Amino acid sequence: MHEPTLFSRRTMLRFGLTLGLGFGACACFFPARLLAAGTTPDAGRAKALQAQFGGVSQGVEAWLAPRTGAAKAADIAAESRARFAALIPAIPDIGPGNRNQESLLQAVWLTAVTQAMQAYGQPEKDAGRLLYDLCQEELSRTPRERLKAQGQAMFAPQGRAELAAWTQKTQARRYHGDWVGVAVFGDGADFDLGYDYSECGAVKFFQANGVGAVAPYFCLNDFVLSQAQGTGLSRAHTIGQGDALCDFRYKKDRPVTQSWDTEEPRFTKKAG
Repeated sequence: MHEPTLFSRRTMLRFGLTLGLGFGACACFFPARLLAAGTTPDAGRAKALQAQFGGVSQGVEAWLAPRTGAAKAADIAAESRARFAALIPAIPDIGPGNRNQESLLQAVWLTAVTQAMQAYGQPEKDAGRLLYDLCQEELSRTPRERLKAQGQAMFAPQGRAELAAWTQKTQARRYHGDWVGVAVFGDGADFDLGYDYSECGAVKFFQANGVGAVAPYFCLNDFVLSQAQGTGLSRAHTIGQGDALCDFRYKKDRPVTQSWDTEEPRFTKKAG
């Protein structure tokens, strides 16, 4: 018998997984195209979002079962679905075609999961680790060639131009729930490109919905994606940890040395 994994083939199909470039995000691998139409999804979009989250809740239940027991895991997963449905009307509009739509939806997912786990006495740290593990699991099932191609595109002239244009657009602060950033380009010695965020849409959503403490854990998924895509992320600060900015720095094919194991003890100590 093989060891059961967190995602079944059926679950992945229900997600309809599509990987984006992962710019500007605490982003991993989930699509959020259903959010693009506005702040208050109509009945059809709300139903589709709930169906998509149904797959996420399967991962939640599978992760929790060996830790809490099957019955409690099923209850928490059901609670997370109810919490997610209640959060849908609160999803902010961050504008059409926003490259951080995926990150926003993941923040809504993690908010629902964290609220549900809190209701059953589970800490924010466990909710953060749950999403981190699910991210690793799904990326391990994604073709390496696809991931690497997406990472390489980040450094191409078009990718650099798109990053500059998008961060410039955020400076208008048109959407309250959006990220605000500035593109930074290096000489290739220490880094190739990056961006500084002065506002984070994910952190805003967590704080607005009473789960601000989960934000630092959410941000650790960036290292998982960067490792998979070969984009060499290094980052010293995040808004989620209480810093004034998030300083993303990427260097093509540089090993990613940061992870849950290196960062979680550091910011836990900082918070204490």
